[in-house]
Amino acid sequence: MNRSLMPRCLILAAEHSPMTSVIGPLEILTLAQRLTGRRDWQFEVVADAALATQGGLTLQGTRPFCDSDSPDILIIAALGDPRRNPTPLSTASLQRIRQLAEQGCHLVSICSGAWALAESGLLNGLNATSHWSLSDWLAEHFPAVHWHTDAMLIRNNSIWCGGGGSAWQDVTLSLVQHYFGDAIARHTAQLVLIDRDRDDQRRYRGFIPARQHQDHLIHQVQDWLDRHACEPFVVADLAAQVHLSERQFKRRFSAAVKLPPREYVQSLRMEQAKHLLTTSQQQVDSIARQCGYDDVRFFRRLFRRSSGLTPLAYRAKVSSAG
Repeated sequence: MNRSLMPRCLILAAEHSPMTSVIGPLEILTLAQRLTGRRDWQFEVVADAALATQGGLTLQGTRPFCDSDSPDILIIAALGDPRRNPTPLSTASLQRIRQLAEQGCHLVSICSGAWALAESGLLNGLNATSHWSLSDWLAEHFPAVHWHTDAMLIRNNSIWCGGGGSAWQDVTLSLVQHYFGDAIARHTAQLVLIDRDRDDQRRYRGFIPARQHQDHLIHQVQDWLDRHACEPFVVADLAAQVHLSERQFKRRFSAAVKLPPREYVQSLRMEQAKHLLTTSQQQVDSIARQCGYDDVRFFRRLFRRSSGLTPLAYRAKVSSAG
């Protein structure tokens, strides 16, 4: 970008964009510019139509995206859930994004805004992130992209992807650091009360068991696991419940829920551990045993792999956030 010219940043919003992912970046970037004493940046929200929000508010972009001048930075706001709204942006908008990429525009997606970059083919062969709950769907629909949805932010030269939900904060602060310097980023974070050490979504990730399949025997086992996952048993016991051999059961279970039985059970147990850590003051050893692990060291390793934090660090982090 030519710093001698007036830099332009567009924020692209769509029909299902959460307002925080539109207004939040705008406010933080505007604040950062004010802290520098500069007035040379132009910030603009563009959208192809007025956006209705909760509470009866309406957001009107300054102009349609495809009618806007070429920016130096394009921030693509979250686009809602692409599983329910498969075409959040028009073909013309996607073509415009590809044109901007060819022109060297700095492209930044927030949460499900990564769909636009993936649909445009700009993420093929690259690492990318988005909301953790979209992991399986994105991997299925865009197999040429290397999805790492544990990450809060992934930078690929001029293409950046942010994680889900409030990751707009992390993305925008990274932009502030990149364009205005670390001191301004630190000051901005202090003023708006944002932590700068969030680089992992695992602590926020919840386990959502796959229940969309039609295998009634596996549903039966899942129902039992919902009540007894922390009790002692082996995979052969689960297979026996539905009169299958252990080999048949493993294959059928994995096909239905997209996880091996052992990993599925571990995920259920980790969710229970998180619940106990945040709703009680029990010792980690006690929680490990209640969740089915006599080997506390093994439990700690599993928990860290699942959440990115030790059990006590998770308790402290979640408690401070609440």
